[in-house]
Amino acid sequence: MKNKWKFLPLLLAGLMLLGGCGSQSGEKAQSGKKTIVAATEGTMKGIAYMDKDNKLTGYEVEVLKAAAAKAGYDIQFQTTEFASIFAGIDSGRYQIGFGSISKTPIREKKYSFTKVTHYYEPAVFAFPKGFLQKHPVNHVEDLGGLRTYLNPTKGNAWQQYVEAFNAKYPDKPIQVTYSDEGWAAYYRRLNSDDGIDVLKTNETRLYMLSKEYGYQFDFVVLPQAEMDKVGKLTNPNTYFVFPKTEEGAKMAADFDKAIAELQKDGTLSKLSKEFLGNDYSSQENYEKAHAKK
Repeated sequence: MKNKWKFLPLLLAGLMLLGGCGSQSGEKAQSGKKTIVAATEGTMKGIAYMDKDNKLTGYEVEVLKAAAAKAGYDIQFQTTEFASIFAGIDSGRYQIGFGSISKTPIREKKYSFTKVTHYYEPAVFAFPKGFLQKHPVNHVEDLGGLRTYLNPTKGNAWQQYVEAFNAKYPDKPIQVTYSDEGWAAYYRRLNSDDGIDVLKTNETRLYMLSKEYGYQFDFVVLPQAEMDKVGKLTNPNTYFVFPKTEEGAKMAADFDKAIAELQKDGTLSKLSKEFLGNDYSSQENYEKAHAKK
C-alpha cells in the first residue's frame, strides 16, 4: 500500500505545474496581440521584395508592419505565387494579401479591402524605346492592334482590362500571347522589343527597372476618363486584401484607422520616398510631387 501512493505527491505537483502553464497561456492569448499572416509574391522591387540578406522588405511590407503595430496585431509574412495569395485567403491560411493589388469589381465581390489607400499611382502604359515616335498613343483606342503578354492563371487587373478592351473593340483587339513566364520576363521582352508592344504598369516599377537593369521604355499616362472607356476596371489607388468575413471586415477597419494615422503623421510619405523614390502615399501627395514647376 505504501508503494502504491509514494508517487502521488509528484503526480499532484506535475498536475499543478501543467495547470499553471495552461492558465498563463490562456491569459497571454486573451491579453496578447492576435497573430496574422500577410502573403505576397515578394518579387516587386520597391513594393515587396527580398533584400541582399534575403529578408522581405519594401514599401508595402513596412507600411503593414507599422499599421499592424498601431492596430495591435503581430504580423508574419509569407511569399507565394500570386494566385496562391487569394487561395490562401479563401482557405484561412492568410489573413492579408498585398503586393500592389488593386480593387476590381470581381475581387470586391469576394474579398474585403481597406478603404483608406496607402498607395496612389495612375496607370502607365509602357512601350519599347522609340515606339511612340512611330505609333503615338493619345487615346485608349490607340492600343488596338498592339501586342502584349498575359499570364493565363493570374487574373490580374491588366488581364481583365485587356479582355474587356477586346470585348469592346473586337474589330481591332489587343493581340495577346498567354505565357506563364511572369512579369520579369515580360519586361525583358518589352525592353528588347521581343514580341511585346505594350504593358500596363506604373512609373515606380519603370524607375526600379531602369535603376536595377538599365531598361529604357517609352511610356504614356492616359487620363482616367480615357481608361474608363473600357470600363471602371482600373483604380490608381492600392489597398490591402482581407477575407470577406466578419473578422476580415474588422481587421480591414483596424488597418484603415492605422493607415489614416500613418498618413497624417507623415510615416507613409517617408516610407514612399525611401523605397519608391517619390511620394505616392496619396493622390494629394502624388499631385504635389508631380506638380509642374
